[in-house]
Amino acid sequence: MISVPSHIDGLIAYNPGKTVAEYQQEFGFTQKAVLWNNENNLGVPQGAKDAITRVLDEMSFYPDPMSFELKKALATWVGVEVNQINVENGSESILANIFKGFVGQGENIVTSQGSFVSVYVWAKSFNIETKLAPLNADYGFDLDAMLGLIDDQTKVVYICNPNNPTGTMISDEELQAFMQKVPKHILVVVDEAYYEYAKEIRSDYPNSVLYEDERIITLRTFSKAFGLAGARLGYAIAHPKLIEVLNKVKMTFAPSNITQAAGLGALNDQGFLEKTIQLNTDGMAYMKSALDKLGVYYADTAANFLMLDLKTEEKAVKITQTLQKQGVFVRWLKAFGLSHCIRVSVGLPEENEYFIRRFSEVLAEN
Repeated sequence: MISVPSHIDGLIAYNPGKTVAEYQQEFGFTQKAVLWNNENNLGVPQGAKDAITRVLDEMSFYPDPMSFELKKALATWVGVEVNQINVENGSESILANIFKGFVGQGENIVTSQGSFVSVYVWAKSFNIETKLAPLNADYGFDLDAMLGLIDDQTKVVYICNPNNPTGTMISDEELQAFMQKVPKHILVVVDEAYYEYAKEIRSDYPNSVLYEDERIITLRTFSKAFGLAGARLGYAIAHPKLIEVLNKVKMTFAPSNITQAAGLGALNDQGFLEKTIQLNTDGMAYMKSALDKLGVYYADTAANFLMLDLKTEEKAVKITQTLQKQGVFVRWLKAFGLSHCIRVSVGLPEENEYFIRRFSEVLAEN
């Protein structure tokens, strides 16, 4: 039998469970609300569809390994130089490349409990020690506690802003104060997957790119507001010297030519993005109002989802499972260390209304 390193043997392979189609076949519901992955239920931008169609005949060729046209468009979009952009198969892939390219043997990373699960998984897969601060009382990052965990072996600090799965946000003032206290030799990864939503929701949301801090790598994605979760496209913005390292360790021909085209098309479809933001604004207002009337606590959010605190694991599990049988799909947060909570994305108006109706019924029975 081939031996496996202990840090890999201890990992648990991702198990997505049943698909929506399988649940529908089993329980026979005719209406559904798919609100478990923070996707954009508005669909795919027409600009991306058109761009994909134009490059279909190029599938027999390898894509541009430098993604030059896409990076040029992103540089203009963000307001930086082309050599400050790195693209990959989703921002999760860039996160793995950060650990691969920057963290040496015996060094550690510092982050928070109750944050993006992939951070913990990738760190463990590279046999990197992960030091975790607890969430604060409002389900936000405790930045002081994180500072207290930094030691001589710390190489990377990871911040998800707003945080997934809690939705809580670190303000511009808080992030600037934090950066002043982080030692100069430490890399700070700021994951802004929900940037397009957050900057519209909160006026004090920090754009970490504007800090022009050589220690910061900012991560963003096309999986949320741009409606391209299935295309797998993320990008990093950082000092050229940091980007050079990421270019060294990335997959040669990632992302695909189809994905690069989709990204370019999505950037050019401003109308879709504006409609997405408005849909989230209206849907969030509706969801919060309905949950307030039900007396359900939710964490303050700056994203396209709400984390509901249902007080006990038993209640969270029961409600999640009951809703699934009725075609409402929300995320139980045990994997995030928050087993008494569920996360629900903002969907289309009819999905939000269906969720609230079914959730109200189940809540009354539990």
